[in-house]
Amino acid sequence: MNRLRNLLLAVTLPFALPPGLHANETDSGVRLTNGYWPPYMENKPPHFGVISHIVSLAFAKHDTPVTYGFFPWSRARLLAEKGLWDGSVAWTCRQRLLKYFHFSDPIVTHHYVLFHRTSMDFDWARIEDLESYRVGLTQDYNYGEEFEAAVAAGTISADQTSSDASNFRKLAAGRIDLFPMEPAVGMDMLKALELEDAITFHPRPLQSDYLYLILSRRVPESKRYLREFNEGLGKLKESGRLEELIADYLPALPVRYLVVEDEDSQCGE
Repeated sequence: MNRLRNLLLAVTLPFALPPGLHANETDSGVRLTNGYWPPYMENKPPHFGVISHIVSLAFAKHDTPVTYGFFPWSRARLLAEKGLWDGSVAWTCRQRLLKYFHFSDPIVTHHYVLFHRTSMDFDWARIEDLESYRVGLTQDYNYGEEFEAAVAAGTISADQTSSDASNFRKLAAGRIDLFPMEPAVGMDMLKALELEDAITFHPRPLQSDYLYLILSRRVPESKRYLREFNEGLGKLKESGRLEELIADYLPALPVRYLVVEDEDSQCGE
C-alpha cells in the first residue's frame, strides 16, 4: 500500500516520461525532483509554483528542458542524492548535503516565522523565550543552527512529523503551541485547511535563509547543468524578470522580501 501511495505521488511534470523510460534513465534535459510547498513549489500546471517557474525559465536560457517529479520531501532528496534524478528543487544550504550535491546560486530568500493560535498571547525575542512551549517541526526542514541546537539539547520541547498540514492541525487542536513555517506558504496552507481564522504568526523571523537548486554529484552532467542554471538565473535577475515573477505570484509580499541581495549568500563547496 505504501509503495502504491509513493508511486501515485511520483507524478512527472511538465514533461511526461515516454513509455519504457525508467526513473534512472534520461532522454534529454534536466530531471529534478520537486515537492509540495505552495506557492513556491506544487504539482499544479502550467508552472508548478514560482520557484519551479524560475528554474524552468533559467534553464530555458540554454534551451534545456526541465522534467519535474513530485515526491514526499525525504524521497525527493534521496532520489537525487543517489543520482536517480539529476537534482532537486529547492533546498537550504546544509553542510551534510554538500557531500552529495552541488548547490546553485541562491534563487530566493526565505524566512521562517512562528505560527500560533490567535487565542494565544505570544511574544518572543530570544530562543530562550521558546523553552516553555511545545514546538511542532517538519521532517527534513532546516530551522537554523541556534534553534536546532536548542532542540538537540532538549531545552526546547519539539515534536516532529513529516507533514506541514499535520502540524497546523495539531496547532489548532492545542497539541503543540508553535510551528515554524514560511509565512506565504503557511497562510496559503491555512486557507486550504480552513484554519486561517484560528492561527496567525509572529512577525519576528526565527530564521532567514536562501533556497537553492541542488544537483547530484553522482550525475556526470551536473556541473554543466549547474553552469547553465546559474547563467540563466543571472539573466533573469539582470532583466528584471525575476522580480516580476515574485510580484505576480506573491502580490501581498514586498518584492524585497524574496530578492537575493546578500553577496555572502553562496553555499560553499
